[in-house]
Amino acid sequence: MHNARSSSGPLLPVSVDFLKWGTWVLLVSIFINGFFFRFAPSTLSGSMQSDLGLSASTLGLVASMHFWVYTVMQVPAGIFTDSVGIRNSGLIGGFVTSIGAFCFGFSPNVIVLLLGSALIGLGLSAIFVAVMSFNATKFSSEKHSLVMGATMLLAALGSVIAQSPTAHLLIWFSWRDIVIFFGFLTLLATILLPVLSNRAPKSKTTNPGNVGAMAQQVLRGNRYVLQKRQVWLLFLCVAATNGTMYAFLGLWAVPLLTDGFDLGAEDAARYATVSLIVYGIGSLFVGWAADRIGDKKPVIIMAALLSTTVWSCMALGVWEPGWKALSLFVLLGLSGGQVGVIFAATKESVPQRNVGFATALVNMGAFLTAALVQSGFGIILDFVSVSAPNIQDYQIALSLPLAISALGIAAAVLLEKDNPSSMARTNSYR
Repeated sequence: MHNARSSSGPLLPVSVDFLKWGTWVLLVSIFINGFFFRFAPSTLSGSMQSDLGLSASTLGLVASMHFWVYTVMQVPAGIFTDSVGIRNSGLIGGFVTSIGAFCFGFSPNVIVLLLGSALIGLGLSAIFVAVMSFNATKFSSEKHSLVMGATMLLAALGSVIAQSPTAHLLIWFSWRDIVIFFGFLTLLATILLPVLSNRAPKSKTTNPGNVGAMAQQVLRGNRYVLQKRQVWLLFLCVAATNGTMYAFLGLWAVPLLTDGFDLGAEDAARYATVSLIVYGIGSLFVGWAADRIGDKKPVIIMAALLSTTVWSCMALGVWEPGWKALSLFVLLGLSGGQVGVIFAATKESVPQRNVGFATALVNMGAFLTAALVQSGFGIILDFVSVSAPNIQDYQIALSLPLAISALGIAAAVLLEKDNPSSMARTNSYR
């Protein structure tokens, strides 16, 4: 039997819940592929270097180009999504991401490789805001942290596939074949998106005469967001934990283990895989824990402390493959699990009409940091390494994420506690 709240049309009636969850699945599917593209350079780095003759600095630039463009486009993507709607943002983002993947996979030289990486970052900036805005507007506040956790858990599946499974695929396929395949998956999900979203119940049409007034309200709300101290503290928190983690697991984790400890690429990728699995599961668990505690601040503080501890041990301690390295990678993944909680806190800090802009602004913290760390890491390695980098060289480079992660502790401590009455006032802001 169909849900009483159904959408009727020339086809058979479809329940609103089915349309909502179906659209969510397609958006998250593109989001999953985006996480694959984000973390694949770590596993594909050796093949890419040998194929195109890339130095450590050039490899860092190629991988970080995605993050640079993604970072720069976060605020425009937030404004774009708030203006044109979630469906259009998802469609355009998905198509641009697909084109970027094809450029990356077919690239004959570094220039086209950089172009592909840039287009992937551009497309995924719109996809991210579309997914986060969909979660914020289609699910109740009581379910938002849990839905965000589930979203990040599934997205982490893409990063997991980019590690050990991709290392195994390299035995039979080239790095180009793998990237192009995921480009086709992204394109397929994008093409299917209008099938469901076109059947969703239409919102009330905006009076064209009020468009100017609405634009003024959005801009005024965005200025309000930029003045929110809480938003900037959340920006620093996600930068310190997830930004450093994305940079390391997305590029330098596997080279560190292969160069520093002479591990094979498949063995090295297993450590990153475990870390990303913990990150995904942790995103779901930490979101649930924050809802049970009733306050997001303690969870964010614990994540900041954990992140700084891991980077301290990696950069300053003595460790090696085995249980020590495995423990550090597990804790690193767990430290990033609060990302859904940070986005939920962002939603509760601003008016609903500006959730896209605020979420994009906070997310900039993670990806600006990832771009800086990936590029900076490669520059440091080229500077300190006499020939092939060793573990001591990598530990010098690890001081960069360590320094950034320490800022996250101060930012987390300064966060406001959850206050339902103030959130209600914020969300009624005009």
